[in-house]
Amino acid sequence: MTGHNDSLIFRRLVNVVFGNGISEIDDELIRLARLNKVLLHVLRAAGYEGELRREQEDGLRRIIGIVAEVEDALRGFDHAFIKLIKPVTYVPADVDVLVRRDQVLLAASRLVKLGYRVLLYEPYTITLVKDGINVDLYIHPSAANLVYARGEDFLRLRVVSRYHGVEVDAVDRNGEVVLTILHAIYKEGILTLNDAVTILSWLNEDAMELCKKLRCMHALEFALNVMSMAIRGSLVLPYKLPIIAWAFGLLNRTLANRWYAPSVLQGVKRIGDARSIAQIINRIMRISY
Repeated sequence: MTGHNDSLIFRRLVNVVFGNGISEIDDELIRLARLNKVLLHVLRAAGYEGELRREQEDGLRRIIGIVAEVEDALRGFDHAFIKLIKPVTYVPADVDVLVRRDQVLLAASRLVKLGYRVLLYEPYTITLVKDGINVDLYIHPSAANLVYARGEDFLRLRVVSRYHGVEVDAVDRNGEVVLTILHAIYKEGILTLNDAVTILSWLNEDAMELCKKLRCMHALEFALNVMSMAIRGSLVLPYKLPIIAWAFGLLNRTLANRWYAPSVLQGVKRIGDARSIAQIINRIMRISY
């Protein structure tokens, strides 16, 4: 449940994001827009000018530059940008790319030659960084080394798309809807307004069929229920799943699929290490991602 004032601020935010009105920009609206990953969209829609807008625009330009460089470096590889192209304009925290398992090491080496530094090497992800921006090369979408989707299922949905003028390989809209649901429920355990807009704008019969095929209808139904409650004013996004519900949901998702289940062994290896403990503490404390 949420307070009346929070609900009013959220309703103002929704109106701006969906183009139903321009609201006065104040600290509370900015705070909620930032948590929901729609800040730049709101600032542009409201015609806001100032340092905050300049910072956001600069952040987007930097992301676009990294995306263009990575796309050029990975030309010829089976790859697809994910969680990048959305109905709203926002500044991604990092850049995520699916890459075929037998090509991921060579893909990473190409980026290293361009000045990227390997930050993390995990069974299903290689994280590189350049100019303060992380690039995650995924074999399979995963959380805590637990796989919640097969990379191959989404690489099959690859299309040529455009990201702020840059031609890139990305998953199609149906794939993006499903990945948005899976990422929110199983990876982050948090549903933002950015996620909600993507689902509501692009959900159609084909996306529903893909969701059925990939066994994520329960996650979709849960997300739609949360969004319905937000519309009614019963809660305010971002909505955070209870930590126990998130953990059991992810584990059940992994164990229920024969393609994902072997990754449980990778997850077990991480139990008790310092990085895992730090991540758990962060998950407990955070209200967005």
